[in-house]
Amino acid sequence: MAGRISVGDKLPFFLYDTPYSAQNRFRDLLAKKSPLVLVFMANFGHPITRTFASRYADTHGALRDGGLALVVRSRADKLSRNIGPDTLPYPLLCDADGVLYDYLNIPQSSSTLMTYSLEGWRILREAKKQGYRAAKGTLQQLPLTLILDRDGTVLFCHYGASLTDVPEDCDAIQSLLEELELTPEEPDIDAEAFHEVYASHDALQEEEPEPMERPRRSRHGRRRPAPLDDFAPVEPVREYNVPDLGKTSVVSLFDDPYADD
Repeated sequence: MAGRISVGDKLPFFLYDTPYSAQNRFRDLLAKKSPLVLVFMANFGHPITRTFASRYADTHGALRDGGLALVVRSRADKLSRNIGPDTLPYPLLCDADGVLYDYLNIPQSSSTLMTYSLEGWRILREAKKQGYRAAKGTLQQLPLTLILDRDGTVLFCHYGASLTDVPEDCDAIQSLLEELELTPEEPDIDAEAFHEVYASHDALQEEEPEPMERPRRSRHGRRRPAPLDDFAPVEPVREYNVPDLGKTSVVSLFDDPYADD
């Protein structure tokens, strides 16, 4: 793109790698659950990226009305040693070459002072205590938060001013969706119909007979657990063929071989 992406623009479909599968279709990710919140951060080894990745995992249950995916500037084959399909509750898209970052014009900065917020300094200080050392002169990758609908149209866009300028956790993401009115609308209740139902409910309560005394159980009487056949079978985790992730990357923004339906 010539400039930054903005609300109303459309992100093209592309193929992407994760640490556990290669050449995934972005259109399938959008169709799975939308709106999709797409957060771009630095490489997965960066302490700030790891901190927010953990927060999103810990609070993922709070995200009720949309999907989440995290994009990192890391090689999928390197992350595959420690990150499997059950490690994170959301997809981790790997773009080590920065194809998406360049296309979306997500800036980098050489100024550590300008890119680290107070929270960022705190995270970095704790990481240094555990042995983290950043390479001198490394450009700092700033973040981007997008919210996309099913066809990739941008509903929300925020280029971060610091490395921590992204939603704090999934509670914050859910609140953002609600604030932007991107959550499913609840049906309006007709006031007259409500009063009719309420009045009929009161009439039934007046005519309701005295409740029967519940029969006592024997000392050893216990409810038998439901047989296993009564439960729906657990869907097995999809196992992928082991790809050569070192030879794949997010390089094909306009190279989705599947035509639009």
